[in-house]
Amino acid sequence: MSGKKTSSISFRIDEEYEKVLRSIAEKNKISLNTLANQIFGNYVEFEIYAKKFGTLRMSTDTFRRMIKNIDDKELIEIATRCGSQEIKEFILFKWKEIDSKTVTAFIRVYFDLCGYGRCNLDETEGKVTFSVHHDLQEKGSLFLKHLFESLIRTTLDKDCKTTITNDTITVSFQP
Repeated sequence: MSGKKTSSISFRIDEEYEKVLRSIAEKNKISLNTLANQIFGNYVEFEIYAKKFGTLRMSTDTFRRMIKNIDDKELIEIATRCGSQEIKEFILFKWKEIDSKTVTAFIRVYFDLCGYGRCNLDETEGKVTFSVHHDLQEKGSLFLKHLFESLIRTTLDKDCKTTITNDTITVSFQP
């Protein structure tokens, strides 16, 4: 258990939504209550802010095709700008401050809720390390590398160590 306080709530939903939600919960071997908490959590933690901030959604295939057709130099410039400006602005918009805690929170949200890959994030012994496995191929790794190096450098004034492969990126830094 997470140790968070919970409360009971009762409300009505469309019958078709209930059927679909029960099916999803069953497939994922979780309770309907757990699924509802995940849905509400995603909405409260990200959807509200993404909508207000003007975030667009696109398929992984579309993003992969777009970055494949951008030369490396321009892709690095785009990723660097995104990491140093847009993400910084989003963090301030959502959390109202920038520190290692909010940067780490953003990294969790970015991968858990935005679909850029699956992230394993560890915060131990004065070091933050996150590894991401993604479906964006080599150009995706290049994009993510420069995006997160720029974010960490400009928000925390820290250097980081980054290792990339075609489908994985690992970044370490001291908060």
